[in-house]
Amino acid sequence: MNSVLDSYAGQNPLLEIDTGFAAYLSARTRTFKDHIIGGRIDYAFDADFSLRQKFNTHSGWNKIYKNLVTNEIPNKFKRVFQTASQAGATQYPDVYKAAKDCSERLKINMPAVFVRNSAKLEIYTLSAENTDPAVVLTTALCEACTKEELRFLIGRECGHIQNNHCIYYMAAPSFGLVMDNDIINPVADESAGKMSAAMFDWITLSDVTADRAGIICCDNPKNYAEIMASVHSKGLNDIYSRTGCGYDSERVAKMFETLHVTPARSINLDSSWSKLEKRVFAGMEFLNCEVLFNWRTDIDKVDVHTVTKQALEVRCEIIVGADSNKKGGV
Repeated sequence: MNSVLDSYAGQNPLLEIDTGFAAYLSARTRTFKDHIIGGRIDYAFDADFSLRQKFNTHSGWNKIYKNLVTNEIPNKFKRVFQTASQAGATQYPDVYKAAKDCSERLKINMPAVFVRNSAKLEIYTLSAENTDPAVVLTTALCEACTKEELRFLIGRECGHIQNNHCIYYMAAPSFGLVMDNDIINPVADESAGKMSAAMFDWITLSDVTADRAGIICCDNPKNYAEIMASVHSKGLNDIYSRTGCGYDSERVAKMFETLHVTPARSINLDSSWSKLEKRVFAGMEFLNCEVLFNWRTDIDKVDVHTVTKQALEVRCEIIVGADSNKKGGV
């Protein structure tokens, strides 16, 4: 009987589902609560979390938030349902498996994943309170990316979901950032003042957090820099990144060899480095952080000199310019 089932397993994806009670209990009790420190996910960039609190104290935030959760986000969900196909075990299986693996590694419930027919390379997340999250990507992105690249990109979106980023991105126009259709092409409106500048800066900080989630989800996290170089060389323009942002992968790799052994107090990246390149530097710093190995206990860290989360944050804040006045000595 088992041999018969085995012969059909490759044809019927339902037979791959573990219906045992142990699997059910594990799925129902799966949680990332052990990774919560001070009200935030342990891998999250501290500067990202801190700046989000500033938006919450904005005098018009409650009104903005109510409009988003009652109108804007539900309407976007509706358009997705009408124009995209949901990925599953038989339809876009590579996308579905990547989302499944990423949600398991980040210990979150798997979001719905929709694939929209488009020649653009796009991926973004829809999520809000009392709304089940969804990741939306295009057919062009599915065709252009390798399985590991898809895993990284979908892992980033799961990170956005886990850190409640979506609501803030959707609020960007209310803080003076210009929207380009459904894709944010961050252009700060100087007339909007300090909150616009803060939102403009926060997008980069949130990218650092999301990249860390993507790194955790990669089969081989050490490939992070190569993956970033590859997806951006293909022309990825997602809802969280800047268009036309300079990125020289060889220059980045060469500079990081020096940067990685430079004490934090001596780090000095001039204006020739783009925000994207600085963001990649911050992601590469995470590869030696003890937090990564706490999430990925399956990775061998022999001969790896790990650093604490505190040391990581000091370096990353200086690298991306989150706190230009802060000095460290790591």
